[in-house]
Formats: sequence, structure tokens, C-alpha cells
Amino acid sequence: MNRNIIFAVAALILTSCATSHMTTGADFDATKVTSIVKGKTSADELQILMGQPFTKTVIDENSERWGYLYTDVTSKAKSYVFSVDVNTTGLRKQLDVLIKDGVVVNYSYTEAPIGSQLKTN
Repeated sequence: MNRNIIFAVAALILTSCATSHMTTGADFDATKVTSIVKGKTSADELQILMGQPFTKTVIDENSERWGYLYTDVTSKAKSYVFSVDVNTTGLRKQLDVLIKDGVVVNYSYTEAPIGSQLKTN
């Protein structure tokens, strides 16, 4: 019986697990993207609708690009005696908006899952 206990303790020591969670940017309501109207929605209305952008870039004296970005990623790692298994899952949302003279002239929205799996021996 002592041999079984020693084996169980050794197995627990030689294997380990870790989880990591990371977010970037501020989450925003993607369902509101359809409320943006090119040529009509003002920069002030956009900020009320979507919140503060993650980035603002000046293009010229009349134009700027606002970027909304949110990523939510979880990585789970399992370590064994001779191998490691890492599984990453998550979501990335990105909204890029071109504003000219205080009015939205164009925008694009993308949303995609993030996922990968790594195994080493």
C-alpha cells in the first residue's frame, strides 16, 4: 500500500497544469456596429455609441482613424514528465473607423476566434 501512495504522489509531482487569462483593450458591443451610418454618424455620436477608442491616429488635418480592439485569450498548459500540451482559445474583435471633418466616412469590423494547440515531446 505504501508503494501505491508513493507512486501517486510521484505522479502528481511530475505532472502540472497552469491556466493564464489575458485581455487587451476594452470590450465593446459589436451589435451596435450596424448603427454606424457612413456619411452621417458624427465622431461624438460614435464615441457615445462605442465608447472611447483603443487608438486614435491623425491621418491629415481633416481625417483621423479610430481603432477599437478587444481580445480575450485563455491558455491552458499541461506538463507531463516528457511532454507539454498547450491549448489557447479566445476571441478577437476589431473595429476600424475613418473619420473626416468629424463624420464617419468608412469603417470595417472583424471578429474571429483565436485558437491553437501545441504539443511537444
